[in-house]
Amino acid sequence: MYALIDCNSFYANCEKLFRPDLKDKPVVVLSNNDGCVVARSPEAKLLGIKMGVPYFQVKDFCVQNNVTVFSSNYTLYADISQRVMMTLETLCPTVEVYSVDEAFLYLADYPVAMQDLSAYGHKLKAIVEMHTGIPVGVGIGTTKTMAKLANHAAKTYPATKGVCVLENIRWIRRIMQITDVGELWGVGRRYKVRLNQMGIHTVYQLAICEPGKIRQHFGVVLERTCLELNGQSCLGIESIAPKKQIISSRSFSERITDQQALSESICAHVANAASKLRQQDSVCAYITVFAKSSPHKQNERYVLISGDYHFITPTSDTRVMVTAARAVLKVIYKEKVRYAKAGVMLLGICQHDEVQLDLFAEDQDKRDGNSQNGSAKQSAEKRGEVTAIMDALNKKYGQNSNQQAAVFIASEGIKDKQSWQMSRDMLSPCYTTNINQLPKVH
Repeated sequence: MYALIDCNSFYANCEKLFRPDLKDKPVVVLSNNDGCVVARSPEAKLLGIKMGVPYFQVKDFCVQNNVTVFSSNYTLYADISQRVMMTLETLCPTVEVYSVDEAFLYLADYPVAMQDLSAYGHKLKAIVEMHTGIPVGVGIGTTKTMAKLANHAAKTYPATKGVCVLENIRWIRRIMQITDVGELWGVGRRYKVRLNQMGIHTVYQLAICEPGKIRQHFGVVLERTCLELNGQSCLGIESIAPKKQIISSRSFSERITDQQALSESICAHVANAASKLRQQDSVCAYITVFAKSSPHKQNERYVLISGDYHFITPTSDTRVMVTAARAVLKVIYKEKVRYAKAGVMLLGICQHDEVQLDLFAEDQDKRDGNSQNGSAKQSAEKRGEVTAIMDALNKKYGQNSNQQAAVFIASEGIKDKQSWQMSRDMLSPCYTTNINQLPKVH
């Protein structure tokens, strides 16, 4: 048996946590650069605000209907997500974090849960909401796909009270018969159209199909979905494997023409990517730097610049990677271009203990301006100590009042003076990660 815990309207409810005045009020959260609606509270959904609609199209509507609008605060959402997942880990020994607001629990080896699945589901819901303030839906089924279906029912039908257990045959069939096939996990818009053309409109109609026929028309992925609907588990709990590619990029709020500003943005992306690299205890052998203009401007020529740097010894040292990225940018930079987006990509990623030190590492250090006394191994250890201290300080103190890491590379520039930063005019405070932004009671 599997349980799927899904946070309801996660981004919007994170914003409501420290705003009791917004209880039962409509709230929406916008994407990068305050572009589109990416999250809506239930009250905002009732008003008819659509997911993905550009903000400028509904701005007046939001003002007229007293809708509170927030820029996306990913620092806050990530911290609240971590608290939800840590709470779940205290309630079940086997947890797979599926996304920022979803997690699968494997219950078959947990007798406490198997004794009474419904009671356990309600316990999960109550404790998560009590410890984090985030409302969740709980779906329990024999497979991951069935747990997803149960979670959909838990959030759709008020009679479930937010918890749905699919173990009764009649109840399973009923839920399948009233659920559109497009709501099923793994069935996208194109698959839905093709399934409808074959006369398959409900989940039940897909479940009774011959799996081999589904594989013939759609491939092995949808065949597995069909098998899972019939109780045959094809998707087990997965451990989080280290990423083999890390990308950090973002569009600018305004077009960038200055090389210094572009360099600062690249350095900031390097720092972000390097931090993610160290979090999974990895190093990279290659870094790709890229920047481009907007492809949608009719009166401007589309320009894409990119360049690579190969590290002799794979690294996760932010300082070494920033030096390399700046060197690449100097070579590839083109003047008189209005850059709309920039970023970096890390490749050749492996675990740090899989790296063989290079015989000429010390010479490379000298060329990169990182010369230190001692052997290559000692130099690597010293660099590791420096980055470890930086990470520890940033973990302890979070971001400063300018939404920038407490300890950062000078090449990134000072955040409140960065013209390239994305627009977040309605950004909420980082209540849980910055002591200076805690609410003050007078």
